[in-house]
Amino acid sequence: MATLLAPEDFSPNEDAMALNKAFEGWGTDEKAIIWILGHRNADQRKQIRLAYQEIYLEDLNKKTQI
Repeated sequence: MATLLAPEDFSPNEDAMALNKAFEGWGTDEKAIIWILGHRNADQRKQIRLAYQEIYLEDLNKKTQI
């Protein structure tokens, strides 16, 4: 199994905004969502979730559920 090497210099706010953009429009940009969340470790995903909540007043976990 491969080890995830997440970038150390990421911005939770930028990732939250990119995720929100992926949710907009007629369809969801699943590739963008997978690319962002798939290249972040658990702590970084938590920071993104908190930033998303703060910026958009929505729960990112609910946005990503089917």
